[in-house]
Amino acid sequence: MTQGNGMRATLQRRMLLLGMLPRQPRRVSAPELVERLQARGLDTTLRTIERDLEALSAFLPLGRDERDRPYGWYWLADAPLQDMPALDPETALTLQILDAHASRLLPPSARERLEPQVARAREVLEATGQSSGLSLWPERVRILPNGPPLDPPAIPEGVFATVQQGLLERRCLDITYRSRSKNRIRDHRIHPLALVFREPVTYLLATIAPHQDVLHLAVHRVEAAALTEMPARDPDAGFALDQLIQEGAFDYPEGETIRIELRVNPALAYHLHEACLSDDQIIEPEADSERSRVTATVRDTAHLKWWLLGLGAGVEVLGPVHLREAIAKELNDAVGQYRGTRF
Repeated sequence: MTQGNGMRATLQRRMLLLGMLPRQPRRVSAPELVERLQARGLDTTLRTIERDLEALSAFLPLGRDERDRPYGWYWLADAPLQDMPALDPETALTLQILDAHASRLLPPSARERLEPQVARAREVLEATGQSSGLSLWPERVRILPNGPPLDPPAIPEGVFATVQQGLLERRCLDITYRSRSKNRIRDHRIHPLALVFREPVTYLLATIAPHQDVLHLAVHRVEAAALTEMPARDPDAGFALDQLIQEGAFDYPEGETIRIELRVNPALAYHLHEACLSDDQIIEPEADSERSRVTATVRDTAHLKWWLLGLGAGVEVLGPVHLREAIAKELNDAVGQYRGTRF
């Protein structure tokens, strides 16, 4: 091997090595690093990696835990982020958007690991200047709720982090839960399965031992939570979150799929032309009015009823009969509340 090739090989190995070191308090041993580098196709030895670590720690903020052998190596907790390669503005923007809008989706350990990267991303974007489109992007893009902005219910301190950890480590949780339907507080041992964020409420999907049915537990009603050493298990029949959502688990199903028939005003017809109710939706203008007739196959859910009621006089439910009667009764009851009211 020529001297130039040897220097390139050393540089490549050490760059990969630095990228594999965690930030304090996590640590990794030299033998583990050898295995990881060899898995990347690098032919190296334990003695070589130990020499690399000693050399790098002479001028970089690296630490070594000498309490047990083999020693554990890490970046110091307050070490500035080392950009190898340098963090580009596009990646910096992605990290800042992730921190602003998706931080609740990450477990605490992942959020802590990202803190130096997010701080560095902020510096990179600020350095691009106020005239840069990338630096302005976070101030010019917003996600708005479909409805009034409701404040999320307060979750007791420490509960959400414990729930996330239980889900991440696949461990059972002992919780104290306040039931809304039965208005009582009880202790349960649960098997956490998934988290679902449906603004403004966060739901924990879980089974309560020894039962198999998947429950939707509002996290803000969990008054206390503690990790156990018992491994969490999926139901015997399996668990598929996407399938559960597709089947309407969060739309409060009240029946099977139905063929809905609506008479709608021009504005709603235009809206449904752009955002369809279903793949088989049909919109047909009525000859004797400005309205249109819409038919579509949808799931019979409470959310469907809430949506129809929210449209007011803009829609008339023609079928099926049970849905028309349910909407008519709700509207008649509402009229009864307003009749005779003085303002």
